[in-house]
Amino acid sequence: MKYYYAYILKDKKTGYTVFFPDFPEATTQGDTIEECLDLGDEALNITLEEYIRERRNVPEPSKLNEVKKKAKAKMKEYAELLDLSFEPLIQFFKASDTSQKPVKITVSFPKSALENIDKKAEQLGLTRSGFLVKAALAYE
Repeated sequence: MKYYYAYILKDKKTGYTVFFPDFPEATTQGDTIEECLDLGDEALNITLEEYIRERRNVPEPSKLNEVKKKAKAKMKEYAELLDLSFEPLIQFFKASDTSQKPVKITVSFPKSALENIDKKAEQLGLTRSGFLVKAALAYE
């Protein structure tokens, strides 16, 4: 299980912003720090799901001192938008499991459903397992 650091900065007008140095696309905002903690958790785990879906390498978590440096650099970069009297809040977020190790399971399907799954998998050039994984990841 991995944990990733994020830093929270206070905007002058709109509340707080959460930045994940390891996942720049996982930035989110909230009116309160508590809201940022909830939204940050969601943003991190949605981003991890996308990395897995796209088969991208998941980065190792940054070290605390690196995160602090990045927070200070972000404050300098956006000084006109941020409340500089608010010291960056560094927070740990638990990442969802990103293991890609196959796990063997036993499931039961009606025969007609299994035949339909196999037909669609063959049309897409996938194995039954590959098709089921792809279908599950595509399901919203």
